[in-house]
Amino acid sequence: MQFLEKEILEITETTWASMLGLNIGPREFSGGMGPIEEYLTGKIEITGAWTGAVLLHGSRELAAAAAAIIFSHEFGCGTEQDSLDAMYELTNIIGGNIKSLLPEPCQLSLPSVEATTENHLQPLGLERMSELVFDCQAQPLFVSVWKK
Repeated sequence: MQFLEKEILEITETTWASMLGLNIGPREFSGGMGPIEEYLTGKIEITGAWTGAVLLHGSRELAAAAAAIIFSHEFGCGTEQDSLDAMYELTNIIGGNIKSLLPEPCQLSLPSVEATTENHLQPLGLERMSELVFDCQAQPLFVSVWKK
Protein backbone atom coordinates (compact mmCIF):
# COMPACT_ATOMS: atom_id res chain seq x y z
CA MET A 1 0.00 0.00 0.00
CA GLN A 2 1.19 3.49 -0.78
CA PHE A 3 2.01 6.01 1.95
CA LEU A 4 -1.24 7.27 3.57
CA GLU A 5 -3.29 6.07 0.59
CA LYS A 6 -6.48 5.38 2.53
CA GLU A 7 -6.25 8.70 4.36
CA ILE A 8 -5.55 10.72 1.19
CA LEU A 9 -8.53 9.05 -0.45
CA GLU A 10 -10.80 9.99 2.45
CA ILE A 11 -9.44 13.55 2.75
CA THR A 12 -9.90 14.22 -0.97
CA GLU A 13 -13.41 12.76 -1.13
CA THR A 14 -14.50 14.67 2.00
CA THR A 15 -13.01 17.96 0.78
CA TRP A 16 -14.68 17.63 -2.61
CA ALA A 17 -18.06 16.76 -1.11
CA SER A 18 -18.02 19.50 1.54
CA MET A 19 -16.54 22.34 -0.55
CA LEU A 20 -17.96 21.56 -3.95
CA GLY A 21 -20.86 19.19 -3.38
CA LEU A 22 -19.40 16.97 -6.10
CA ASN A 23 -18.64 13.28 -6.07
CA ILE A 24 -15.05 12.34 -6.65
CA GLY A 25 -13.69 8.84 -6.59
CA PRO A 26 -10.54 6.93 -7.31
CA ARG A 27 -9.96 5.82 -10.85
CA GLU A 28 -7.60 3.42 -12.50
CA PHE A 29 -5.14 5.36 -14.56
CA SER A 30 -2.53 3.96 -16.84
CA GLY A 31 -0.22 6.11 -18.82
CA GLY A 32 0.60 9.78 -18.50
CA MET A 33 -1.54 12.80 -17.90
CA GLY A 34 -1.64 13.84 -21.50
CA PRO A 35 -0.75 17.39 -22.55
CA ILE A 36 0.50 19.09 -19.38
CA GLU A 37 -0.56 22.53 -20.64
CA GLU A 38 -4.14 21.40 -19.92
CA TYR A 39 -3.36 21.19 -16.17
CA LEU A 40 -2.83 23.44 -13.19
CA THR A 41 -0.67 22.34 -10.26
CA GLY A 42 -1.17 23.27 -6.65
CA LYS A 43 1.81 22.69 -4.37
CA ILE A 44 2.15 23.03 -0.62
CA GLU A 45 5.36 22.29 1.26
CA ILE A 46 5.66 20.69 4.67
CA THR A 47 8.73 21.17 6.87
CA GLY A 48 9.73 20.01 10.32
CA ALA A 49 9.75 16.47 11.67
CA TRP A 50 8.65 15.39 8.19
CA THR A 51 9.76 17.33 5.13
CA GLY A 52 8.13 17.13 1.73
CA ALA A 53 5.28 18.42 -0.39
CA VAL A 54 1.72 17.70 -1.45
CA LEU A 55 0.86 18.32 -5.11
CA LEU A 56 -2.51 18.48 -6.83
CA HIS A 57 -2.62 18.31 -10.63
CA GLY A 58 -6.05 19.13 -11.95
CA SER A 59 -7.24 19.82 -15.44
CA ARG A 60 -8.03 23.44 -16.25
CA GLU A 61 -11.60 22.31 -16.89
CA LEU A 62 -11.86 20.75 -13.43
CA ALA A 63 -10.37 23.88 -11.83
CA ALA A 64 -12.88 26.06 -13.72
CA ALA A 65 -15.76 23.85 -12.55
CA ALA A 66 -14.53 24.11 -8.94
CA ALA A 67 -14.18 27.89 -9.29
CA ALA A 68 -17.73 28.20 -10.63
CA ILE A 69 -19.02 26.46 -7.50
CA ILE A 70 -16.76 28.21 -4.99
CA PHE A 71 -17.36 31.68 -6.44
CA SER A 72 -21.01 31.09 -7.38
CA HIS A 73 -20.88 31.86 -11.06
CA GLU A 74 -21.85 30.01 -14.21
CA PHE A 75 -19.35 27.50 -15.56
CA GLY A 76 -17.32 29.17 -18.28
CA CYS A 77 -17.89 32.68 -16.93
CA GLY A 78 -14.94 32.69 -14.53
CA THR A 79 -11.44 33.93 -15.12
CA GLU A 80 -8.12 32.10 -15.10
CA GLN A 81 -7.49 33.73 -11.72
CA ASP A 82 -10.71 32.17 -10.38
CA SER A 83 -9.42 28.75 -11.42
CA LEU A 84 -6.05 29.43 -9.78
CA ASP A 85 -7.78 30.61 -6.60
CA ALA A 86 -9.98 27.50 -6.49
CA MET A 87 -6.94 25.22 -6.84
CA TYR A 88 -5.18 27.29 -4.16
CA GLU A 89 -8.00 26.66 -1.66
CA LEU A 90 -8.27 22.97 -2.50
CA THR A 91 -4.49 22.51 -2.21
CA ASN A 92 -4.45 24.31 1.13
CA ILE A 93 -7.25 22.18 2.60
CA ILE A 94 -6.04 18.83 1.30
CA GLY A 95 -2.40 19.62 2.16
CA GLY A 96 -3.35 20.80 5.64
CA ASN A 97 -5.32 17.66 6.33
CA ILE A 98 -2.45 15.46 5.13
CA LYS A 99 -0.03 17.44 7.32
CA SER A 100 -2.18 16.65 10.36
CA LEU A 101 -1.34 12.95 9.84
CA LEU A 102 2.42 13.47 9.85
CA PRO A 103 4.83 13.50 12.81
CA GLU A 104 4.86 16.74 14.78
CA PRO A 105 6.07 19.39 14.75
CA CYS A 106 5.46 20.27 11.11
CA GLN A 107 4.73 23.57 9.41
CA LEU A 108 2.77 24.15 6.24
CA SER A 109 3.81 26.71 3.63
CA LEU A 110 1.33 28.81 1.74
CA PRO A 111 0.23 26.99 -1.41
CA SER A 112 1.35 27.99 -4.87
CA VAL A 113 -0.63 27.32 -8.02
CA GLU A 114 0.58 27.63 -11.58
CA ALA A 115 0.44 26.02 -14.98
CA THR A 116 1.84 22.50 -14.81
CA THR A 117 5.40 22.01 -16.01
CA GLU A 118 7.69 18.99 -16.26
CA ASN A 119 9.31 20.09 -12.96
CA HIS A 120 5.98 19.51 -11.19
CA LEU A 121 5.79 15.93 -12.41
CA GLN A 122 9.12 14.95 -10.83
CA PRO A 123 10.16 17.59 -8.27
CA LEU A 124 13.94 17.70 -7.80
CA GLY A 125 15.24 16.29 -4.55
CA LEU A 126 11.92 14.66 -3.62
CA GLU A 127 10.78 11.04 -3.65
CA ARG A 128 7.17 10.21 -4.49
CA MET A 129 5.61 8.43 -1.54
CA SER A 130 2.07 8.22 -2.86
CA GLU A 131 -0.04 9.20 -5.84
CA LEU A 132 -3.76 8.74 -6.23
CA VAL A 133 -5.81 9.57 -9.29
CA PHE A 134 -9.42 10.66 -8.92
CA ASP A 135 -12.26 11.20 -11.34
CA CYS A 136 -14.68 14.09 -11.01
CA GLN A 137 -17.10 14.87 -13.82
CA ALA A 138 -14.93 12.83 -16.21
CA GLN A 139 -11.88 14.95 -15.35
CA PRO A 140 -8.78 13.60 -13.58
CA LEU A 141 -7.27 14.94 -10.37
CA PHE A 142 -3.85 13.69 -9.28
CA VAL A 143 -2.96 13.98 -5.58
CA SER A 144 0.63 13.09 -4.71
CA VAL A 145 2.79 13.21 -1.59
CA TRP A 146 6.53 13.69 -1.92
CA LYS A 147 9.22 13.32 0.77
CA LYS A 148 12.62 14.95 0.93
